[in-house]
Amino acid sequence: MMAPGNLAEPVRGQLDADGRLISADPPLLHLHLQAGGYEKGPLALPQLASLCRLCRKLDMVLSRPVQAADDDYLISMWVEIRPQSGEDQGGVGISIIDWKETPVPGANITSLDRQRDFGRLSGRASIRTDASLRIMGLALPGDLAAVEKYIGQSLLDVFDFVAPSKQTVLVESISERQPVRAQHVRQKYGKKSSYILSGQPLIDNDGLFSGYRFTLEPDEDQEVRGKINEVECSGGKSDLISDSLFGSHLGPALRQPLGKIIANAETIGSRLEGPLRGDYSNYAKDIASAGRHLMDLVNDLSDLEAIQRSSFTVAADDIDLVDMAHRAAGLLAVKAADHQIRIDLPGKDTKVPAKGEFRRVLQILVNLIGNAIRYSPDGSVIKLQVKQEGEFSTITVRDQGDGIAPEDQQKIFEKFERLGRSGDGGSGLGLFISRRLADAMEGSLTVESAVGKGAKFKLTLPSREL
Repeated sequence: MMAPGNLAEPVRGQLDADGRLISADPPLLHLHLQAGGYEKGPLALPQLASLCRLCRKLDMVLSRPVQAADDDYLISMWVEIRPQSGEDQGGVGISIIDWKETPVPGANITSLDRQRDFGRLSGRASIRTDASLRIMGLALPGDLAAVEKYIGQSLLDVFDFVAPSKQTVLVESISERQPVRAQHVRQKYGKKSSYILSGQPLIDNDGLFSGYRFTLEPDEDQEVRGKINEVECSGGKSDLISDSLFGSHLGPALRQPLGKIIANAETIGSRLEGPLRGDYSNYAKDIASAGRHLMDLVNDLSDLEAIQRSSFTVAADDIDLVDMAHRAAGLLAVKAADHQIRIDLPGKDTKVPAKGEFRRVLQILVNLIGNAIRYSPDGSVIKLQVKQEGEFSTITVRDQGDGIAPEDQQKIFEKFERLGRSGDGGSGLGLFISRRLADAMEGSLTVESAVGKGAKFKLTLPSREL
């Protein structure tokens, strides 16, 4: 992370004819890596990359203001792009002669917290290591108690590599300071969960290698193979081969192209690559919205498949429902603001402890609050309340929508049930999955409502001692 300020000396870089960043001063390389790029890879800063392409096309020197951002700072630059000749014909030289950094106004910590919660919600984990692969920071969904135990240990002491991946691939990538891509690993201790490990090298202010930032995503395919092997070894007949088709094959196959569609459509719609007619920009935003809807459907179908397996289990994490309420509301704050809806939350000074898997409780609350936003009038209020009731802890989500008729209050928990609604972006699976998850955590999910008087959904979980 760079300290905010102005850089007195020009920051330079060079792209080859294919748009790859073949050399860069540390500040530019740092920014490129923060934007998701990798060493010797395509320039990952859209505005700057667009300017470089225009320079090659026109074959002339261009000077423009460019803005970018890393995790903590807004960066304003005055950039000069110059076509290269001789051996570097087709490439361009980058010279940033004015580099000014200002902190992101008052939202850094909140933004980073939201990123972590989005990661937990999707099942992703994150690891930060030093140059020797010692773990400096770690968060594993559903295994948060293990964080302190792993700090200071080598990454290779915490995870085993699983075929078809090999530890030598990781070692070779690290020795060359290259990205690590899609390696299959399994925890050595605790739940022994399987993950797909990917990582990007980190460069410090002096341009030196300082470690890796890794992400881990659940390796559903490996988990299924492990269950099949267990059943086969015990002489039983497994039904997981057919049941796991979506989660282990179709789901991952759909997520990658959908992710590209969403990212490219958002880039076009936000005009990051240059001017665009207003109607075409709106078309691109519609494409991105449709892509996100399909991605949500893929995720719902994967969850549906998982919870219907006989082997499905959840963790019993120690959680605080007040904290969970604030996290879930934070993830949906932008969506609520778009409809001028206020989310009324319990005070942070109170605590209501409970037992339940962190990620799954967050998933239920995001679904409940998201539904409340979807079906509430603009300018209304959604109220979250938490209580301790004997051996159980509860959290309720109350909206000011149209309400649900008594005869429909059980139907809404059925698969693909949307009560005749269409075009609202829902799959009809959210409440079915949420109730099954609540049941799996030895809790419950219920609704109280009347037509014209809004709805109140209540999640009940086993309590725990403070």
